[in-house]
Amino acid sequence: MRLDLKLSQKGLILVLVPIVFELIFVVCLATLLKQAEEGMIKENHSRAVVTTAHDLQKIFYDAGAALSFYRMTRDDSFMRRYHTAIEQKIPDHLKKCYALMKDQEFELESYKKMEKATNEGVEELERCRVRLEEGTKQFFIVESRIHLEKLLRVIDDLIQKEREVQDRAPAAQTAARQTVVYFLFAGVAFSVLLGILLAMFFNSDIITRIKTMIANTRRVVKHEPLLPRVSGKDEIAQLDNVFHEMSEALDEASRYKQDMLAMVSHDLRSPLMSVQVSLALLNSGALGDLPKGASKEATVAEKNASRLIRMINDLLDIEKLESGRFELDLKEGDLLETIDRAVASIEALARAKNITIKSPDESVSAVFDADRIEQVFTNVLSNAVKFSPEDAEVNISLTKETNYVETRISDRGPGVPADKRESVFERFRQTGTDKEAEKAGSGLGLAIARALMSEHKGSIRVEENPGGGSVFVLTLPLGTVARH
Repeated sequence: MRLDLKLSQKGLILVLVPIVFELIFVVCLATLLKQAEEGMIKENHSRAVVTTAHDLQKIFYDAGAALSFYRMTRDDSFMRRYHTAIEQKIPDHLKKCYALMKDQEFELESYKKMEKATNEGVEELERCRVRLEEGTKQFFIVESRIHLEKLLRVIDDLIQKEREVQDRAPAAQTAARQTVVYFLFAGVAFSVLLGILLAMFFNSDIITRIKTMIANTRRVVKHEPLLPRVSGKDEIAQLDNVFHEMSEALDEASRYKQDMLAMVSHDLRSPLMSVQVSLALLNSGALGDLPKGASKEATVAEKNASRLIRMINDLLDIEKLESGRFELDLKEGDLLETIDRAVASIEALARAKNITIKSPDESVSAVFDADRIEQVFTNVLSNAVKFSPEDAEVNISLTKETNYVETRISDRGPGVPADKRESVFERFRQTGTDKEAEKAGSGLGLAIARALMSEHKGSIRVEENPGGGSVFVLTLPLGTVARH
């Protein structure tokens, strides 16, 4: 199941869902803590009830004792002590007991019994006091003790019940603490698990679609059909739609380019070749001798026609290489023979500048397309001759390694600056002055050379010649397989 949400909405869910859970968790935890707090309040309340009841019992006992001491000593201080207990302390403590015990049913019932026993005891003590003041010899202290014992029984029953509450309180508090701890650990674990599950749920979908886009990117590079559009309405789906539209636009542009190249091949190259043939016939004298000035112009025209044909052929080659429609005819052959053919093709150019080309002596066998590798050597050698000064040397060396053979072509030209040793292999990219660029031609030769070496799973690079100039290093596997 996948939710059709935007990335911002998915991110909001990843944030809000854990927050909502944490809020619920905090509320539940607060409830548990409140229950634990209520247990402590009950325990403290029970202790307060017991203490107040004990105090009431003590005050009642002190009142009876004060009256007895007054009977024996006739000391008014004992009578004042008696009145303080009867008129102030006992009523105050009864009020405290009522305030503490009014909310609990069993405590309220005990309070009523305690209040009744206390009032009866106070009445009996008052009768004793009246008899003492009247001078009656009889002093019914026994009756007072009976009421005191009755009060004690009521208080003992209350204390017993309150102690039962106190005995249950520690166990309840321990259980509450354990519940809080368990709930805390469970909440943290669930929160982490929830975050992981949400992240996995959203990330799996996002990563899957991003991988699809990466695969489509590679397919564009390889000129392969794209995978179907990813589903969804978020930014990734929108980006994928734009990517498909871009790919369709590129395919359309590629078709236009192929149509244009087909037009160039048919509508330009064929007439130019006819012009070149006609000019060659004129220059050869097959159609009759030409005036001296006309012969010179015809020679220049033939060279320009040949140059245009080479440029058209280079454009067609580079387009085939970049579009993946180029096929190699791989066979085992001798690299030295291929080098010799390339040297022979530019011999006239080298002779015009009195440049000596030194070829290697030992032959090396490898698997390659002889015509295309010859084209690579020709492009590199022609550049070396064009940029070398007159009376210079161009040296070629072959070195056989374990898995590849290395060819080094060194010249004595101006060299290639270090910051341009990569860009020199780009299409239409030239280095040096305008005069040097004019020598280089169309700027496609080295780009074609690198593309052809790449098709052979080899490489080409340029280095600085220690004696001045450049060294082009070509590596070719001894046994290679065509890419297409």
